[in-house]
Amino acid sequence: MPTKLVIFDLDDTLIDFATTRQTAYAQMGKLLEQEGIDAQAYLQACPPVDRALFALFEQGKLTRAEYRARRFREPFDTLGVVASDELVIRLNTLFMDVVNDTPLLYDDVLPVLAQLRERDVRTAILTNGPSDGQRRKLKATGLAELVDHVAIGEEQGFSKPLPQAFHSVVGRFGMDSGHALMVGDSPLLDYDAALNAGLQALLLDRGGCHGEGGRASIRSLEAVLPFGNDQ
Repeated sequence: MPTKLVIFDLDDTLIDFATTRQTAYAQMGKLLEQEGIDAQAYLQACPPVDRALFALFEQGKLTRAEYRARRFREPFDTLGVVASDELVIRLNTLFMDVVNDTPLLYDDVLPVLAQLRERDVRTAILTNGPSDGQRRKLKATGLAELVDHVAIGEEQGFSKPLPQAFHSVVGRFGMDSGHALMVGDSPLLDYDAALNAGLQALLLDRGGCHGEGGRASIRSLEAVLPFGNDQ
């Protein structure tokens, strides 16, 4: 079935979130050291805490405020440190300013979006991140003006992997789900969920980490272009 719409995930698909997160962590580490706190131990505790809390946020079990209040407070618990509210707020603000206002686009993003537009293939972004932060990234990168539609889970009321998240985007274009291709870095949230919703899917595996999953994977967004040729 010809591809008429390509839907992209945002973080770690179009935006190199992993790199900006490490930049933010480095700056947070300096702040923690000034406070006499073991920065290395704290920052090592952050990712697993964040992943668990973010999953609850995606499922609608935590509000944005609850997620942010806990993601940088609970790592202190693993250190046996009682942190002040002021320090947690400063860490949150520092992190958000870095990842949201200085995001990095992968080199293949702009050329691929431009070529898809030249081929009259519609494009959209579907992301689960908190609305305010994602909107800041979109503004900083100009991505919102380069695609035909942006859908954010928090704004829609449902997030990936729910089929409604995908159907709501496809429905904006008045086409059958089978004509839409989802491209993202998450095997479960982007690839499997899109297939379950009746879309085509490609797993963006830039680092070659998911080779044995049996999923159709690509290493660069340039591999999406042939799907937009059969119009």
